Amino acid sequence: MTARVYCAVLLCLSGCWSSTEAAPGQNFTANPANNEKCCSKGCGLQCTAPVTAKPGVCPSTNYEVICKRQGKVLCAADSECPKNQKCCITECDGRQCTAPVTVKPGVCPKTNGELIRCSEKDEELCADDSECPKNQKCCRTACDGSRCTAPVTVKPGECPKTNGELIRCSEKDEELCADDSECPNIQKCCRTACDGRQCTAPVTVKPGECPSPKYEVMCIMKGEELCAADSECPKNQKCCITECGGRQCTAPVTVKPGVCPKTNGELIRCSEKGEELCADDSECPKNQKCCRTACDGSRCTAPVTVKPGECPKTNGELIRCSKKDEELCADDSECPNIQKCCRTACSGSRCTARVTG
Repeated sequence: MTARVYCAVLLCLSGCWSSTEAAPGQNFTANPANNEKCCSKGCGLQCTAPVTAKPGVCPSTNYEVICKRQGKVLCAADSECPKNQKCCITECDGRQCTAPVTVKPGVCPKTNGELIRCSEKDEELCADDSECPKNQKCCRTACDGSRCTAPVTVKPGECPKTNGELIRCSEKDEELCADDSECPNIQKCCRTACDGRQCTAPVTVKPGECPSPKYEVMCIMKGEELCAADSECPKNQKCCITECGGRQCTAPVTVKPGVCPKTNGELIRCSEKGEELCADDSECPKNQKCCRTACDGSRCTAPVTVKPGECPKTNGELIRCSKKDEELCADDSECPNIQKCCRTACSGSRCTARVTG
């Protein structure tokens, strides 16, 4: 008999429903005796040990493999794997316990693959950084192989923006540097307007954020470029994009800490666009933020709490849902203790034990 998954309410909810908080939409209790949590299992709730994300990184999968069927799901979380192994995605989108790979600090040098015509693919001479001596990293080659390579130096600061779209280049500029290590003092190896590279003084990025441009303005022509970087602007002003795609020195907007609540715009039919009752957080009292409304307006709103940690992954692709799960929470602030408001396998939301790194 072919097994088919359906959300049978009586079967699924009997696993861990608090007798004191049995009303739908309220919090579900954990099992304090053995540290288990009342978690979504794709169809209802069940007492489950919280999952823990082990340190390290899963190896890259080889997506060139032709899969006739999906790989087996041999684990759901790192906690199911022995020793330091992690639950990693396989080539055919399954999951299995795998030893993590080592990622050394530093950045691989850029390749000039677009300038080279490869007769064949380069050899794979390493799989990850752990196979390379000293501080070398396993980097891609120009012809899509891999080789142990010394990492490049990335100096602080940002490269200035180029006006390449305003220049008609008769030919490509020269590549006068490959990375920041080839440039003197604090200079960085930056792209030029005609797609070359040269050592250039980094630009200063002032604190704050540029105001969002109002793209509802009808532009007859592109706006003027009145600045190229923040360093060209007086005091605390920043070089910001204007409505018509130009640039000008502008006072930064205030961004208060916190996150705006999610809107249910997809569930609301708007007869007209909502009013713009604020432009940025500085116009809102106390800790309130200027947030988008469901009908694409803006309003001063109390920020929601985002607790540390990540939500566990669901196996939604392996479950056939007869209907969408309930929305039992809106954000982390509605969840007890350290639990987070997470998506369920059938596209609802429920308070769930977090995955810790």
